[in-house]
Amino acid sequence: MQTEKFEKRYTILIVDDIPKNIELAANILQAKNYNITFATSGEAALEKVKSIDFDLILLDVMMPGMDGFEVCRLLKENSNTKDIPIIFLTAKSETENIVKGFELGAVDYVTKPFSTEELLARVKTHIDIRRKYEEKTRLEQQLSKQTESEQSAFRSAIEQELEQKKKELGSITLFYDLRSQLDKLIQDKSPVARMEIRHIKEMISNLFIDKSNQDFHKALKKEFPKLTFDDLRLCSYLKQRFLNVEIAEFLETSPEAVYTRKSRLRQKLNLGQDTDINEFLSNYKY
Repeated sequence: MQTEKFEKRYTILIVDDIPKNIELAANILQAKNYNITFATSGEAALEKVKSIDFDLILLDVMMPGMDGFEVCRLLKENSNTKDIPIIFLTAKSETENIVKGFELGAVDYVTKPFSTEELLARVKTHIDIRRKYEEKTRLEQQLSKQTESEQSAFRSAIEQELEQKKKELGSITLFYDLRSQLDKLIQDKSPVARMEIRHIKEMISNLFIDKSNQDFHKALKKEFPKLTFDDLRLCSYLKQRFLNVEIAEFLETSPEAVYTRKSRLRQKLNLGQDTDINEFLSNYKY
């Protein structure tokens, strides 16, 4: 008799004094099967962590009473909560506080108003990293009785996987930082601004065809020989779950043209209509 395998639902705490912000983030994350709990103050958040084991915390910086920095400091001082990843939610005018957040132990930040894609990408990456660390600890305990060489090989494999996740996070962070610069420059019609926009677009394109994607591209090309260089670059964008309109901006084309290219790419990858192409590429093993 086979035992049905259930995938763990990760639990996230959203801390914000504005209910509408909580509702927005909760709706986005619940659609991806995350368990959501919320608190509208720092004090309430500290009470929540006493009774629930959270996999990640989304923490607003500016709150009345105890602010996000103080909550983060207290969580990191507590041995029971110090390993929970904390992502700060900040307004664009608060970006100077980002460094302080990292110094206190936060792993990332998202600026409000945030996009669905950015929030999901950052949450998924840090939960994946936490899961890998937990898996590493659990398996190391199981392998404690094996030989030293076997333990060394195991650690090396897990550490390589963690390093890959960190590289993906770096790419995501850089992408959104560059997009923020583009949003500011897009308001300026001067020749200098247009040159700067072209430079940033070039940086974004290079980001997704650099060495970190070479193994991904090689594996895809080997399995699907009909893929062109442009197909592989599109695969890199889709792997990060960017929208058609965002990809169109990078490629200086229309969202309709991107949709057409995605349809052709789906055929080359032999994907059925029920298969999510972003999901397929995000989970592609290489």
